[in-house]
Amino acid sequence: MTKKFTEEEYQKIADCFDKLNKKYNMGLLSSNLVDEVFKKFIRDYDYQLYWQEIVAIMNPITRDEAHEKFVEKEKKYYWRRKKNDKDDDSVYIDIDVYGVMAPHSFYSNQIDYQAFTESEVIEAGYNPDYYDKEEVE
Repeated sequence: MTKKFTEEEYQKIADCFDKLNKKYNMGLLSSNLVDEVFKKFIRDYDYQLYWQEIVAIMNPITRDEAHEKFVEKEKKYYWRRKKNDKDDDSVYIDIDVYGVMAPHSFYSNQIDYQAFTESEVIEAGYNPDYYDKEEVE
């Protein structure tokens, strides 16, 4: 079974390898370098089961392909604030006329709002705990 890594796990593996490789300049096949990377992840991953995926992520040549194969894609959601506005209309996170992600009121018959990943919502400065999310199919 193939392990699906989160984006954060993927980045942690890639950054760890890049940092160690830059420091020691030993190349991907150096057993010392691979051992160092696995020491950092031995608590998080079962070495025997996921070493191929981890090495594919470590290798700069196969890293992009490994990202496509082994990194779980973030789901997109519609984000509706748990509390309605003063007119009792639903408030969704959307892109405003200036191209900025912001909460906007939508009347019940108006459903033209965009979907975002949780990472995008957090990056824009919003707390996902204040919103109900509806998965986009």
